[in-house]
Amino acid sequence: MKDSNSPSARRDPRTRGREDVLSGRKDPALRARGALAELGALSAWRRSLLGWAVESPLGFGSRVEYLRGARDAAGSWQKLEEEFARRLPVLLYHRVGPPRPGTFESLAVSPRDFERQIEYLARAGYVGIRPAQWLAWLRGATPLPRNPILLTFDDGYADTADFALPVLERHGFGACVFVVTGELGGTNSWDEAKGSQSLRLMSADQIRSWEKRGVEFGAHTRTHRDLTALSAEELRAEVAGSAEDLAALLGSRPACFAYSYGRLDENARRLAQESFALAFTIETGLNTLATDPLMLKRVGVKPGPPGLDFRLRARLGRNPLSGLRARLKAFGGG
Repeated sequence: MKDSNSPSARRDPRTRGREDVLSGRKDPALRARGALAELGALSAWRRSLLGWAVESPLGFGSRVEYLRGARDAAGSWQKLEEEFARRLPVLLYHRVGPPRPGTFESLAVSPRDFERQIEYLARAGYVGIRPAQWLAWLRGATPLPRNPILLTFDDGYADTADFALPVLERHGFGACVFVVTGELGGTNSWDEAKGSQSLRLMSADQIRSWEKRGVEFGAHTRTHRDLTALSAEELRAEVAGSAEDLAALLGSRPACFAYSYGRLDENARRLAQESFALAFTIETGLNTLATDPLMLKRVGVKPGPPGLDFRLRARLGRNPLSGLRARLKAFGGG
């Protein structure tokens, strides 16, 4: 418990707000642990209400005074939001390409639907960023656009290079492809073992080429194994080994990692932390300054045009109606 007579406890809220902004700039690690990180968890309308209270002479209370101090240090309420309150939805794709009989088509989006999805995002004001940009913002170095979104592609299918990345390039969207480093130029052996037909994976030359064109590449293990079912030696080979493989291919260590099948335990998380700055799960929701960078959230994209389901996933990082429909169906017994 803090001493109520300590200097920090005696500071008025406005001074604390100002000092929290300045200390976060000096030490980026403090940004995620401070009270200002909570701004990102608030909905847009709640932040707007807070902004009104801060700017209005009618606003009162210690929280409002704290935020007034933070606003003063940031320069404006808008700049305070830019520095602390960005929210990042991350969309998870697997394959973008034409139908392939005998493959898991629930994990595939057609080229036409994908282009329509990206056209929608561009019209709606989203800006596709790369993981490195999110990392730079977390560390306080670089501003983010007002409506950032991150598109990720697991497994590194050759179809991704053929059908998805050119669309993103035309629209000026950044993205990240997570590749299985022990299978480059090969096929999806992990799905073949489950009965899927073979799908070609991106080659080393394709990866190098697209990396030069602005696509970021992350590691998705060496052989796409369940990280929770491995020995310590096998786990290190899959996680740290995939970082080493990608570093040898591209000349610099990758910043990010995606847990295969979205499965992890504390050992997998610890090894990811040793080799990467960011790691992605399949837990749904939005990412904020307060989100654990080794437990970043993503939402899968379903096949089809950009209807309500896609729009909710892009905005909220999940579709809350999916759970509602399931509950209604269970309640109705149908």
